Amino acid sequence: MKKWIFSVALIFSLDLQDTKFQKMIVHDHSVTPGLFKPYENEHLSPETIHSSYLAVKGMKLDKFSGENLEKLNVAFSLVEKVVNTAEFKDRIINFKNSAGKREFASNKGLTNEEIYQIFMDGREILQDNTPGEMNFYLKLYYNPFSRVIGYTNSDTNLIHINWRFFKNYHPSDVAANLAHEWVHKIGFDHISAKEHDSVPYAIGYIVGDMAKKLLKSHQLIH
Repeated sequence: MKKWIFSVALIFSLDLQDTKFQKMIVHDHSVTPGLFKPYENEHLSPETIHSSYLAVKGMKLDKFSGENLEKLNVAFSLVEKVVNTAEFKDRIINFKNSAGKREFASNKGLTNEEIYQIFMDGREILQDNTPGEMNFYLKLYYNPFSRVIGYTNSDTNLIHINWRFFKNYHPSDVAANLAHEWVHKIGFDHISAKEHDSVPYAIGYIVGDMAKKLLKSHQLIH
């Protein structure tokens, strides 16, 4: 089993929609969301959008211990580092969908910048009294026959993570999954596992891509 070596100080120095259940199915991690560049007419300067710091909090972690907990803490640190960067802000605000438009799928009628501000506000639907925080209530479970990476329900803060995938995931993959599931906690869904442009999937991909690059640049995986 891989040993995940990390330093928080180092990191910070740098298929079906249901109104109750939301599942993240095994998918292509190579998906890279589009981005409008500064020279394109559709581009919006990120400097025009206010943002504040968003902290990651592990509130309740059930069945995580040893190397599992260590890997999870790396993922937490990566998520917090990534979402507070100017690059993340730019990639959300100037997200380009597969049709070439500056909008997410299943966006509830909101613009990219409005979605970014809701994300950074950190107010979960069921816990809106902790602004500025991504609060994670996680439970590790094992289903060897399921293609579900993780799932959550609309009536609880709890997110279930399948050990079948978690055990082999890099911290960047875990970070992507955490971001995806947490976006459900702030009210966004997807109509299927193929809706790559949806808010949960697209933001998960962006976080995963940036986390992977961060890990690679600091050579934190041994």
